[in-house]
Amino acid sequence: MAKLQAKSAARKAAPKSGRRGTVPYYNQTTDFTCGPSSLLMAMKSLDPKSDFSRTHELQLWREANTIFMGSDGHGGCGATGLALAAHRRGFKVEVWVNHKGTLLGWRPKTKDRAKVMSLLQQADVAEMKRLKIPYRIGARSIDQMQQDIAQGAVPIVLVSMDYIHKDPTAHWVVVTGIDDETVTVNDPWVSTNLGNTRRTMRDYAVPRAAFNAMTAYGAKKERATVLLRRR
Repeated sequence: MAKLQAKSAARKAAPKSGRRGTVPYYNQTTDFTCGPSSLLMAMKSLDPKSDFSRTHELQLWREANTIFMGSDGHGGCGATGLALAAHRRGFKVEVWVNHKGTLLGWRPKTKDRAKVMSLLQQADVAEMKRLKIPYRIGARSIDQMQQDIAQGAVPIVLVSMDYIHKDPTAHWVVVTGIDDETVTVNDPWVSTNLGNTRRTMRDYAVPRAAFNAMTAYGAKKERATVLLRRR
């Protein structure tokens, strides 16, 4: 309880920056649609007329998922799938991944599943190249994302759920603001067992050092950012 109160006080004390306080919140309705839910929030922030429904959440997942991503259930969405889905809906988009090869390609339990993910990403990257959508090898720093936000972008970032939810699962969140001390995010997952609510997951304040750690996912320290802008 003391930790929750301290985090709440930090959120109230943090100065307004970027889009903090203005990005609509959407609570993912399944355990595999964090990417689509983050995309819904980013698109709605840039275009108030954007469809903000569960049907759209599921359509985005069907369109952007990797089929396999390490679990026995439904696969999550990769950076390229989310980027292409946003592009089809009229947004300018850019992808940053800090390594070559398949994002999270080590997570599937079999080589065949890993190959499926690889084939999908290769096809996505080829389509992005055809459409002249930037796919860059490198990591977007906190300071660079702060500049991106100042220039009108909304970042969707790969994180580990461990810091906020005590669960080391790959996850997508929306960065809503950055200042000298904190990065705030709209996190589509609500861990009610930890006392969180939709309200606490909106503009959730993360110290810069913790954010830098939680955005380096797994033993391979994978980083990925999808930047959305108005076209």
